[in-house]
Amino acid sequence: MFRIGDFSRIARVSARLLRFYDETGLFTPAHADPFTGYRYYRVDQLAQLNRILVLKDLGFNLDQVRDIVSSNVRAAELRNMLLLRRNDVEQTLAAESQRLHRIEARIAQLESESSLLADDVVVRDEPMRRILSLRRTVPSFGVARELILELRTMARPHLPKGSSSTLIAIAHSPQFEHDEIDVEFGYVLEVEVAVALPEECALTLRHLESVERMAVCVRVGLPEDAHLVTAKIGRFIEASGYTLAGPSREVFLRPPDLDRMHEAVVEMQFPIQPRAIAPVAPGVGSNA
Repeated sequence: MFRIGDFSRIARVSARLLRFYDETGLFTPAHADPFTGYRYYRVDQLAQLNRILVLKDLGFNLDQVRDIVSSNVRAAELRNMLLLRRNDVEQTLAAESQRLHRIEARIAQLESESSLLADDVVVRDEPMRRILSLRRTVPSFGVARELILELRTMARPHLPKGSSSTLIAIAHSPQFEHDEIDVEFGYVLEVEVAVALPEECALTLRHLESVERMAVCVRVGLPEDAHLVTAKIGRFIEASGYTLAGPSREVFLRPPDLDRMHEAVVEMQFPIQPRAIAPVAPGVGSNA
């Protein structure tokens, strides 16, 4: 099982929203530790959470969502309801297009729940890398893409001429917040070239630590669709007896084209470690 912060990263849903849903009884954790109050979630709860998110995006209030979820509406019925809603959304302002994309992405996960196998998730070690990076907290994925352009402009004078440096992103937030993304973009310096940064430069030259075990899976498309891949990684982690162990990374397997980010090919990486066996509280499991 995952603690709430780790589960929010797997589900790509705000931990604040998960706490709110728990407090209202709409979506409760699989286990709440009576001593610490920590919330724990299972990966198979993603299906119920996705249904709630779809219904909310359809415009239902919390009481209506609770009634529909308790009646165990099937994914096919949710899709039909969503298709009706989509006809309305497509006629609204262009600003609604991002919301529509989010709805379609969640529906895609509902339809592929049975096929979200972890067969294409691999575990390998990651060596230490030297990167030239720019870190900032941004309010959206759109602004994050602008940060890539800013990094590219600032780093160009310091990169080896004629080289094609790999771009890597590090998500530093311990939990997922779609409107408060603490992200670091950096270019990997493949050789030990001398880099002299001027004073008051926003760029940082540092070593990205090595990772003994990294769960890796490739996604194609926008970061808004990344939950389809993080769900696979979550299934693998839970089934294999691991837990998350640090900031996740995204490695662009080819240089990103900011005008065609829907074609991006990115390797999503989550550091993992063997799950510790929780100590048994006094009296638990005994015949007393």
